[in-house]
Amino acid sequence: MSDLLAAALDFAARGLPVFPCLPYGKTPAVVRGFHAATTNPATILRYWTDPERNIGIPTGAPSGIWALDIDGLEGEANLRALEAKHGAIPKTRTALTARGRHAWFAYPGSLPTTAGRIGPGIDTRGDGGYVVVPPSVHQTGHRYAFLGDPWGPIASAPAWLIHAAHRKPPMRLPEPMEPVTAAGPSRPPGAYGHAALRTEIAALAAAAPGRRNDALNRASFNLFRLVAGGELAEDEVLAELHRACVINGLVVDDGLSSVNLTIRSGRAAGLRHPRSRRAP
Repeated sequence: MSDLLAAALDFAARGLPVFPCLPYGKTPAVVRGFHAATTNPATILRYWTDPERNIGIPTGAPSGIWALDIDGLEGEANLRALEAKHGAIPKTRTALTARGRHAWFAYPGSLPTTAGRIGPGIDTRGDGGYVVVPPSVHQTGHRYAFLGDPWGPIASAPAWLIHAAHRKPPMRLPEPMEPVTAAGPSRPPGAYGHAALRTEIAALAAAAPGRRNDALNRASFNLFRLVAGGELAEDEVLAELHRACVINGLVVDDGLSSVNLTIRSGRAAGLRHPRSRRAP
């Protein structure tokens, strides 16, 4: 039995559902991704037919944990600045990653998955997210490892940290864009546009690895057609597209700059083809 399979079974025996990721990577190795996480030993044995598959644990309600992802020196410096202002975060179960660490906290009932919301280099893995856990191996060859006791207590996060994770800053693309001129008479966004927005964002958030960029381009095109037609507000569309890409993992895997480039491409095409509800 490989170390990774043994660890996956150990996590499951302790009540933490697991799912396989590709060897030396973070991409789920099963079609349903983190939704396929299980504590069933027989299923886990089937999942790890490849003994080098990494281990993922879904964050949020399925596991009862969420993780503060502190990335490199930038993340550590920004966290120290926040702690100096608000108070130190408590000691808790912590895993060392290739470039930083994951501090595990007890799931408070609702905690979003975010990228850079708390501060540069500080992400969260909560609702709709997952973490790769020890003894998984990063693509650089670095092996994830727990800092101290691998089964040490999992603390509750301070209120200021949870509040910061929930705070929604305005979303901006790195380069200014030309303002949108809606086709036809100006009117406030209504039910027609928002119904389409909900449908497109739900599909994008659920997109599997390998399909996420295409899904993002398609959603951007469709939604910016409605922006050009006066059915949706651009700021709301941008914010929802970014949120969906955090949930489906595209921001983590490809980076925000890549996500923004895809959005800009879909936006440019969509604005050339305005769409609106038919006049009564």
